[in-house]
Amino acid sequence: MSYAPRTRRTVLCVVAVAMAGVLLGACGIPLDHSAQPVPRSRVPGGLLDAPATTTTTLPEDSTRAVPIGIYFMNGAGTRLVETFARVQPPPTAVEALDLLAYGPTASDSKRGLRTGLSPQSTPRVKIDRQTGIAVVTLDAATYYLLGSQEYQALAQIVYTVTDPQFGVHAVQFTYSGGPALAYLPDGQYTQYPVGRSDYSALAPAPQVGHVTSATSTTSTHVLAAS
Repeated sequence: MSYAPRTRRTVLCVVAVAMAGVLLGACGIPLDHSAQPVPRSRVPGGLLDAPATTTTTLPEDSTRAVPIGIYFMNGAGTRLVETFARVQPPPTAVEALDLLAYGPTASDSKRGLRTGLSPQSTPRVKIDRQTGIAVVTLDAATYYLLGSQEYQALAQIVYTVTDPQFGVHAVQFTYSGGPALAYLPDGQYTQYPVGRSDYSALAPAPQVGHVTSATSTTSTHVLAAS
């Protein structure tokens, strides 16, 4: 039996491994069998850089809703009832009048509240800051209301627009480019600015145990900033 071939094959394998070690060493690849520290000078650029950080600044919360008073009529049509809608700050008379024109919410209607304004009513308001008078332009649907429905609608507008936070104390009604006659609960008409005192016959009933004279409920209206 001859063992020469196996011996020759073993020698060739040893030679091959030795040559591979020489080649790997020539390429700069360490032959260590355990982790070894690497000098910073030999670390590829960018690997030691600190990771980039991102800072996100959240905007200040400007969506916190605030209440404004919207006035509707009680079921008998004898008293105003103040409800509260919630809008994004700062609240404006324009928003208040839009919500009034929208009408009572479903929950308000279930409590028997109603409005003297027509469903087609779209009154518009501009405020004179120097005089504190709101100029409310009536549309035909509001201007041509008759009887008690007319002064109820005007009373709702006056009370809603003269909310103290709007800086308004009186309302001048206009129609078709000129002053409009405001119908009062006593059956009289006036073309001059009117305030809450002119519609005091419809003023909200005082709450029991409260100093304020406003009867208030909470509405689910929420109006987004445009």
